[in-house]
Amino acid sequence: MRNETDPAAVDPRGPVEIAPDVYWVGSLRREDRLQTHAYLLEAGDQCVLIDPGSTLTIESTLAKVRAVLDPRRIRWVVCHDADPDVGAGLPALDDVVGEGAAIVTEWRAAGLLDHYGSRLRLHLIEEHDWAIDLDGGRRLEFALTPYLHFPGALCAYDSASRVVFTGDLFGGFTRGERLWAHDESSFEAARAFHEHFMPSKDILRAGLATLQRNWPDPDVLAPHSGEIIPSHLVAAMFARLRTLECGVVVQARGDRDLGALFQASDMERKLEQALLASASLPVLAERALSVLREHLPVTGLEAYVATEDEGLVLFADTDQFAGTPVSANPRRSGQPFLSLGGDGTLPPTRVYLLLAEDAELPRQFATALVRLAEPIRVAFIEHLQQRHARQDHQRMLTQTMTDHLTGLHNRRILDGLYAASEPGAVLMIDLDRFKEINDTQGHDAGDAALRQVAAVIQASIRSRSDLGVRYGGDEFLAVLGEADQALALQVAERIRHQVELLTVREPEIGPLTVSIGAALHASNEPLELAITRADQVLLAAKAEGRNRIATAW
Repeated sequence: MRNETDPAAVDPRGPVEIAPDVYWVGSLRREDRLQTHAYLLEAGDQCVLIDPGSTLTIESTLAKVRAVLDPRRIRWVVCHDADPDVGAGLPALDDVVGEGAAIVTEWRAAGLLDHYGSRLRLHLIEEHDWAIDLDGGRRLEFALTPYLHFPGALCAYDSASRVVFTGDLFGGFTRGERLWAHDESSFEAARAFHEHFMPSKDILRAGLATLQRNWPDPDVLAPHSGEIIPSHLVAAMFARLRTLECGVVVQARGDRDLGALFQASDMERKLEQALLASASLPVLAERALSVLREHLPVTGLEAYVATEDEGLVLFADTDQFAGTPVSANPRRSGQPFLSLGGDGTLPPTRVYLLLAEDAELPRQFATALVRLAEPIRVAFIEHLQQRHARQDHQRMLTQTMTDHLTGLHNRRILDGLYAASEPGAVLMIDLDRFKEINDTQGHDAGDAALRQVAAVIQASIRSRSDLGVRYGGDEFLAVLGEADQALALQVAERIRHQVELLTVREPEIGPLTVSIGAALHASNEPLELAITRADQVLLAAKAEGRNRIATAW
């Protein structure tokens, strides 16, 4: 009986009905990595035996056939290709099947099948409109899927049950654990088989397209090896087969280490999934390194990018791929790398795979990495675009918040700004008699005086924790982070004294002085409150004679 969900219910010692009047009559040989599936289609006196098998399995197949029907009712013996596991057992059918039975095949396989010595006649399907009409209105249709994996390989479709007998397509490496595929994990057995037996991705896709064009809604896929695919997995299996890179034996260039090839292929597939699914370079690098470390002694990943504005930039996993300008590429020439030449969208880039000391990158894995150049290129383009966008945004903010005359911040920097979590101080600084300088010596002289005072303020505060601001006109503000009364007075006095020592010669300006109001601000207090207090005591400093410091504490 047919059972797709419970592998324990399938008894491989007898026939298994996989669809109405369609039976699996093959062998599950646990010692054999490549199973052989034969199928029996019951259709009155026009019964069909599909891929009967080799000399090792033919007697088992005939025993299962006899459990369903009299073999003399078999009229057609379909051979999807000419391999021994398909047709070597044909002579055993000569005196068993019905009189006039024929081997259904295509001319390229016919010449080879003839060498097995069967007395059954050959029926070339291309000469009979690629179909056989069976009893009960049933029709067995055929399609050519060349080079998958035989030049004259066939697939067949039973119109009544909607089973597609796919030959080597959808086949897989298994050891007889189960007959039915139960979920998409079964694809792994098919993946390895197709990567090695199918010559190329393009040929594989062409064959899959032929099946979907001829028979768009199959209920079951019945391959000659591997696991039978039920209806709920058909679409997924088609989709995943279309993504495969085939012909790995060609890629190996004579390397017989199939284990390494399988690992490299597995790594390539996982890497491609990680690269295409990642939205950012840091995430991509983290996922890629995780995959790489499953297969190789990888210690890190680095990329050196030659940009026009920043020079050479290092992107490395050690700093989450933030990007750090460097003077030179320190990697020695023997270190494995992937070179991505500039093409107008991506600058010249070298991606280095850092290996443990004395470790080497096997050729199979190097080939797999080269094949992933395009996903890496796309990720770098996106990352660099985002990086440049952030830099442009930062430049725009800097320009917006900078006073172009003095180079200090303008008061926009204060919008919404609160004091830090620690107490601090503010200094309100006013250039004494600025109006007199403008009126008597001109605005150029006034501008020069403002620039000189701004330079003194910038040199007197701490670069990381403090802010120098041109507050407006001839007023400046110094915001001091984590400052107490002593530090605030020290900075205020330094500014006052250094301005007093200024000598401005182009144009020549007389002695300059500033008045300063100092106020403390509590932690998390709105800064504007402290600024108001400092402004109030600044007025007192100017009223008391200028060139002095007044405090609000």
